[in-house]
Amino acid sequence: MTHATSNQAARDAAHPQPSAGRRRFLKAAAAAGASAALPLLSGRALAASHLSGRHMVHTTWGGVYRDAQVAAYCDPFSAATGAEVIQGGPMNAAKLSAMLKSGKPIWDVVDVVDVSLAVDSRKGYFEKIDTAVVNMSEIEAEYVHDYGVANIVWSYNIGYNTDAFPTGRHPRSWADVFDVAKFPGKRTLRDRVFPSLEHALLADGVKMQDLYPLDVDRAFAKLDTIKDDLILWKSNSESQQLFGDGVVGCGLILNGRAFDSHKKGAPVAIEWNQNIRSVDYYVIPKGAPNADVAMQFMTHVTRAENQARMANRLAYAPTNLDAFAMIDEEVKPWLSTHPDNAARGILISIDYWRDNLEALTKRWTEWKLS
Repeated sequence: MTHATSNQAARDAAHPQPSAGRRRFLKAAAAAGASAALPLLSGRALAASHLSGRHMVHTTWGGVYRDAQVAAYCDPFSAATGAEVIQGGPMNAAKLSAMLKSGKPIWDVVDVVDVSLAVDSRKGYFEKIDTAVVNMSEIEAEYVHDYGVANIVWSYNIGYNTDAFPTGRHPRSWADVFDVAKFPGKRTLRDRVFPSLEHALLADGVKMQDLYPLDVDRAFAKLDTIKDDLILWKSNSESQQLFGDGVVGCGLILNGRAFDSHKKGAPVAIEWNQNIRSVDYYVIPKGAPNADVAMQFMTHVTRAENQARMANRLAYAPTNLDAFAMIDEEVKPWLSTHPDNAARGILISIDYWRDNLEALTKRWTEWKLS
């Protein structure tokens, strides 16, 4: 994770490191018991409305994810401040890129993945987070960034349709997912170069700790072996439908989307072995017309009760560790940062992708067309 360096030592002193975070997770989980109902507003949010008549445009990935963020962040913010939150989007990387390059964005707050944050913040495309407004001390130090507020930690998982592969006889590794003889049928990956290359290398026997720097030629050669049996999904909602309808038997799904499918009774389950964790950040595009409102919105993103509300709806882990005490017990095993799950995966290298995304995205496009 790329962090600001000038005050990192102070942050490290003020925040526990990941191992301490795992201890805090266990402590919070043990103390929580049955989760109490979450209040709509925290004490700080009960301050007099001060943004009445103002608005901002909130853009995220759509579907159940957007619904969860509206309930967890947007509604409490509007109730506390009087500001109207207009839902833009859904998020589209190409559209966002065009806005950022033009310098005339129409979105005020945008949810982006950590790789996109690393690439575009270096280009000066985002407003710096004003720490006089946003209490970044509430965010776990591992996820602090000068140009974004981390709102969830999630994971890329091996998913499977339980009608095709009952639990216990399902793919347990990426090598299994790439084994069309042992696990026949269509399989799926995301239509994006990351983490498709990581999955291919894991399938080819590379150990998680040895993935980076990626052996790109080896990864594409491995992808060739399942190309005829591969369906690429573009949206998370599409991935849920592919698994739930039995169009694919196994492949890639995000842990929160699998949780949502499971709650709705779909025959979808996940394997935690070889999961790859990632982080989503809220950013404010440089030149956003309502950047001051957006910065105030960020204060609601950092709060434990709001992050817990998000986790309980979609099993995406909070970045404020105080939220764990308010997460339902049945949700905790689905969280990517649960110690048992985190121990079986890795955090994606945004340093690697920051430096290689553009070139490898071009190669990914060429590979699909070949």
